[in-house]
Formats: sequence, C-alpha cells, structure tokens
Amino acid sequence: MCYEILIGETVKKLQIFNRVVHKNFDKEDPVNKKLMLAVAAVAVAGLMALVGAPLLSQSKAASQETIQGVWRITEVTTTGKDAATNKNPQPGLYIFTARHYSIARVNGTTARATLPAADYPKATAAQLLAAWGPSGFAAQSGTYELAGGKLTTRAIVSRGTGPMAPGAFSTSSYKLDGKTLTITPERNQNGPTENPTTSKLTRIE
Repeated sequence: MCYEILIGETVKKLQIFNRVVHKNFDKEDPVNKKLMLAVAAVAVAGLMALVGAPLLSQSKAASQETIQGVWRITEVTTTGKDAATNKNPQPGLYIFTARHYSIARVNGTTARATLPAADYPKATAAQLLAAWGPSGFAAQSGTYELAGGKLTTRAIVSRGTGPMAPGAFSTSSYKLDGKTLTITPERNQNGPTENPTTSKLTRIE
C-alpha cells in the first residue's frame, strides 16, 4: 500500500514538473532550453530510482523461498536393517514461523490403538508406551536456525525430556523445492544420527 502511495505522489510531481517546463520552455533561449532539459532528465531519473528501488527490493523478497508455513508429512523413508519408503505415512504436521517451529507426528506405519483418557489409570505399561512412547508419537516446539543447507532446532518443550536438556539440539539437512520440503536428521548433541529417517513434507499453508 505504501508503494502505491509513493507511485501516486511521484506521478503528481512529474505532472506538475511537466506543466512548468512546457509553460516556460518556448520563452527560453537555446542555452537555457538545454539546461532545462538536462535538469528534467536528472529529476525524472531520480524519481524513477526512488520508486524502483523499494519495488525491486520487495519483488526480490517475495521471490525468495522460505520454509515458513504449515507442512504435512507425505512420505517417510527409513534406512538401516528395515529400510523402506512409506508413501502413506501416519499424520504429522510441521509448522515454521520466522524463528520458531512446532512438530507433532504419529510414528510407525500403522495407526495407534485408541486409548481414551479415562482409561489411562488402568492402562498397561505396553499400552501407554504404544500410545505415547517414542515409537508411537513425537512432539516438540522451540526455535530453529537455517545455515548452509542445514536446519538446527532447539526444543523448548517436548514429549520426551531429552530434547529439552541444556545444550540439546538437532541438526538436519534440508531441501526446499517449491511446495516440497525434505528433511533428514544428521546429528545432535550426542553425535551423528545412525540410520536417519528422511521425511518429505508438502506445504498446506
């Protein structure tokens, strides 16, 4: 909106300048005419630069890809002994703002067994682990940084306590291709990630 106002004001100034120049132009001697034309050219160039610079900057910013948004997990590729690619994974969402992220995802290849909250007191350890253990569900939120094709996250809150420990972090390689974001864990505070899982995400917002 501010650029539209700037353009409008610039056009008005050019119109006024044009009327003044044409009103007095025919009365001037040849030397003064050349001087007036030179001044007009400089004025027009300056005004165009004033308008064009912010518009160009805005255009470049808009064209730069960003991971900010809401992403849904659409493919999961595991490595190691039971390596496989699951093109119909369980639900999972990644949300990135300018500095913060939030992740919630159901792990595994099948849906979790239903476990109503009212049944928690009488549920077995195996049932609770299947529903809320690391193999069943993952969730964390915190801050993130991007640098050199790497995504580094630091959890503020997490399902498990490990990611919240002082100095804990996770660094992944990432690739952004239009509406597809691919993330592969590489290392954390304990060292390189063994048998990393690659998650392919699709932008939904």
